[in-house]
Amino acid sequence: MSEYPKRRVDGGRRVVGVPSTFLFLCALLSAGCLPGYIRISLRADDDSNQGRPLRVLVRSVDEQQFRGESYASVSALVIKPDASVLRSLIIEPSKRGSRAFWIKSKKSSPLALYFFYTAPTASWKVWLQPDLPWRITVPLGRLGVDAERVRECRIFRN
Repeated sequence: MSEYPKRRVDGGRRVVGVPSTFLFLCALLSAGCLPGYIRISLRADDDSNQGRPLRVLVRSVDEQQFRGESYASVSALVIKPDASVLRSLIIEPSKRGSRAFWIKSKKSSPLALYFFYTAPTASWKVWLQPDLPWRITVPLGRLGVDAERVRECRIFRN
């Protein structure tokens, strides 16, 4: 006999018990799948941003605004954030500064990630169009985002 009693519904059909449900939810979370949220993983190494701390902003903006913004105008939001800023953090490459975090998002709202490098010569921003992925991994290079190695997981999303 099982250690945990199974719940039954009308007709005697077995309904998933508490332990099974818990294990299923743990599997979803570890895979980066949490409805209404996106898991963002930033992968830094010792050479990212020439070994200096890197400021990151996550914002909710449309494509037209994203494409028209300059480095200077967005960097001003680090000091005085507006309503579009969802998260601000600092990555420390010298401490193997890889970070993973969750952002609450609407499926139909785009997101933008901004990386404030000391001397940006490569890509410094990433735009995620709706439907948003369940998770994204962004490798951070020496002078910018390593765009060729950015990975998205859009499983079960159309």
